[in-house]
Amino acid sequence: MPETVASVKKRLARKKVKLDGTTYWVAEGDQLLDEDELELYVTQLNLKEQQKQLVKDTAAMGVSSIDPNRSALVGVLQNGKLVRWKEGKVLKYCVLKNTFADNAEYLLVRQSIEKATQAWEDTCGINFDHVVSKDTSTTTKPSGVTFTVRKIDAGGRFIAAAFFPNDPPDRRRVFIDPSFFADNVGFDRVGVLRHELGHVLGFRHEHIRADAPAACPDEDLQDTLDLTAYDPKSVMHYFCGGVGSLELLITSVDVAGAQRVYGLPFSSYTFVS
Repeated sequence: MPETVASVKKRLARKKVKLDGTTYWVAEGDQLLDEDELELYVTQLNLKEQQKQLVKDTAAMGVSSIDPNRSALVGVLQNGKLVRWKEGKVLKYCVLKNTFADNAEYLLVRQSIEKATQAWEDTCGINFDHVVSKDTSTTTKPSGVTFTVRKIDAGGRFIAAAFFPNDPPDRRRVFIDPSFFADNVGFDRVGVLRHELGHVLGFRHEHIRADAPAACPDEDLQDTLDLTAYDPKSVMHYFCGGVGSLELLITSVDVAGAQRVYGLPFSSYTFVS
């Protein structure tokens, strides 16, 4: 039976959160969908189910077909083109200090995000810049930064959440839930932020591939491009179905995929004027 907006809202009712006056539904663990995006999400879910049924029907008739779930890091497409930040773009960010419970929380997130940004700078041709002077800003959208990092209470609906490069400017924020600070969390906090920054660079979840275990969350593959072969240890792969990694390290396969989009890290070059 086809999904409807109402049925998906009901299914995601416990994963609904209100941020900056807007209601979002949390899909795929860390994807925030507003009302319009939820409608598109439902449409894509139904298209995917139709594609799966078509594959089953053609197979039953003995007709070969191509599996719509392409088996090969996953990039975001827009108008048929790969989405990435503009050449030379420096991703400036701040960590909004007054959103955290105390200085210890703020320092933990600040240090973790700095390590996570360094990991991506060591991976491919991208630059991040922590604008420390904006950390004390009292507004949620200070000028002069590409995105903000802030704590919000999502009730554990996600540990952290981010955005994609083609999201509107007012959606460019990395959220940290209180569960990030829990004792004995079982995951690597820097790894969580490496994962979220992967989204910021334009990479989707790795476990959406047909090769991933059936126990892993199923997501829509509409407007995606496979950049590498399936990597169960990818930084973009959830720990599910007995695969994945709680450390969420950037693997050699991730490096290859990221460099297809952003090129070699700038530290690999000797620049001359």
